[in-house]
Amino acid sequence: MTERSDLANLRALGAPRVHDWAGAAEPIGAGLVEWARRAVGHDQALAVRASLEACALVLAGYPEAPAGLAPRAYIDHMIAVIRRWLERPTREHCEAVRSSLDVTRARHAWQTDEDDPQFWILEAVDHTCLTVWAGERASYIIPLDFATSAGRVIACVFHAMRSAGLGEQGAAGAVIDVVLRVTA
Repeated sequence: MTERSDLANLRALGAPRVHDWAGAAEPIGAGLVEWARRAVGHDQALAVRASLEACALVLAGYPEAPAGLAPRAYIDHMIAVIRRWLERPTREHCEAVRSSLDVTRARHAWQTDEDDPQFWILEAVDHTCLTVWAGERASYIIPLDFATSAGRVIACVFHAMRSAGLGEQGAAGAVIDVVLRVTA
């Protein structure tokens, strides 16, 4: 059973794991990646479910046509094909998820000076896609294991909530609650 974590534990867990990828550039984000990875690492469907439920916390904050980002239709389509895979994890549904990912984007949320919640939402959805097809194909994007991808989703949702004005404690608590509920 996964135990609840707090900011001090997340900082301690994340400090040695800080890196510039997918919301782990500071100890809390890195700690969330590792904590969630450990919580869902035994079951890919569980990892995808936790990722989808975490995304649901912030999807309402994604507009129809954000400046410089994918349109809302991209987000909605991606969530729909991921849900289809979760309902029936076939090769065909996995390929539908993989082929839906926009690999042409040249910039990511963690590569900008602005802390834009919409950009973090887009990253969370894209990493949910990676949680589905983790390890499936070699390409310029080589997905890690599904649990690390799910952990990155959790960190991206945390950053989306925090950059939208929710404090670190509230944002961390919300994503932790999702993982605990899904893994119970």
